[in-house]
Amino acid sequence: MKPFATSLLAVLLAAGSFAAIAQPPGPGPWGWRFGPPGFYGFYYQEKQLDRAAVEKKAKTILDGASKGQSWNTPAGARIPIQSGKDVVGNLWEDKDLKSLGVGTYWAGRFGVTAELTADGKVVGMLWIK
Repeated sequence: MKPFATSLLAVLLAAGSFAAIAQPPGPGPWGWRFGPPGFYGFYYQEKQLDRAAVEKKAKTILDGASKGQSWNTPAGARIPIQSGKDVVGNLWEDKDLKSLGVGTYWAGRFGVTAELTADGKVVGMLWIK
């Protein structure tokens, strides 16, 4: 390489590494659970959710839902959970919808997301609005 190209490359690498280092430490003053408006990758919870209410809503959705056509991905099978024409979740294993339990849940920008459990492990996700 020419000397100019070598020095230019060194300057660009140094600038890139400084940009990575110059980020503020941690997620910020809003805490580990809260993200600023417009940022993705953080989840937030504006109010405390009652577990009984989330489980009741999930059971109501699952009682009226059906399984759609499954497809395979490199990570395994995906089975959509449909309520009418809307997809309200997905399963990673073929399980009976009425036998599923609710695991961990959290509030996000577009509603509540709940893990679906069967036999002590997570087998899918459900999106509750």
